[in-house]
Amino acid sequence: MKTNHPPSPDALLAFDALARHGSFTAAADSLGCAKSRVSQLVKQLELELGTVLVLRNTRRVALTEAGQRLAIHARQLREMLDRVRGDVGNVQDCVEGPLVISSASAFAQFLLVPILSELSNQYPGLEMQLQVENRLQDPVAEGLDFCVRTRNVYDDGLVAKPLGFMRETVYASPGYLAQAPRLEHPEDLCLHRVLYDSSKAPSETVEWALEKDGVYVRMPVRPVLSCNQYSPLVSGAVAGCGLALLPHYVANSFLATGQLVPVLPGWSHDCWPAFLVYPYRHPLPRKNEVFIQHVVPRLRALLAAEPQTA
Repeated sequence: MKTNHPPSPDALLAFDALARHGSFTAAADSLGCAKSRVSQLVKQLELELGTVLVLRNTRRVALTEAGQRLAIHARQLREMLDRVRGDVGNVQDCVEGPLVISSASAFAQFLLVPILSELSNQYPGLEMQLQVENRLQDPVAEGLDFCVRTRNVYDDGLVAKPLGFMRETVYASPGYLAQAPRLEHPEDLCLHRVLYDSSKAPSETVEWALEKDGVYVRMPVRPVLSCNQYSPLVSGAVAGCGLALLPHYVANSFLATGQLVPVLPGWSHDCWPAFLVYPYRHPLPRKNEVFIQHVVPRLRALLAAEPQTA
């Protein structure tokens, strides 16, 4: 009985194999299935289309006029599916096309962008889109290939590769220290101007929590400038505005030029882990694998490095 439903792709591919090979046995061998399965699919096509497609006898199979016309469409379906396989395989294997990466602003500026530039030079077909976001993002919901996360990374649908730890220490410019009161212990912070990271958890008292050799102190500080980004804080410190708590990857280039120097040796603020996070999928596209292989070891080395000195 003829139906209005489109023919089954499996049935059309079985018919294509029959038309090409001329026998149910050969068609079944080419498809890797039983002869009875090919016969069943062809009979299904004849019922769906309401016409005889093949004439059978003990020696050979002949296509009817309707069968000859259908063979053209069945061949086109097979060729289209072959092209799909090739096109998808090329995307999977090629190191080109878009990659969307998210990172907090300071991490992007001081660590990630130079590494991405190096990767781009090696693979000019990559189209990397860097989104600078300080909020926690969901890579799946927001269409990200990768994001750098700190602290909270627990999600069954994500892979989190550890990159290392970030720790803040106190820095100042030589010019500021030359005219400022002594600074030998965290208790001396009350005498100093401070550049304060306002992204920290709010509290009634603005303070710095510092640790050295297992000894913890919390000292109220007097901010002359507050900001939720590292870049303005480091710029203010270089300009001699006051003391700043900074990760070494932010301060390093200024240490190397002598624009900043570390103070309160051995004392540091909070320490927290960083991860490269991405949605789980197997297998990964080749461009994603290349990104991981290039970026992860370099970020690990930079985060493990000791602060530079002038």
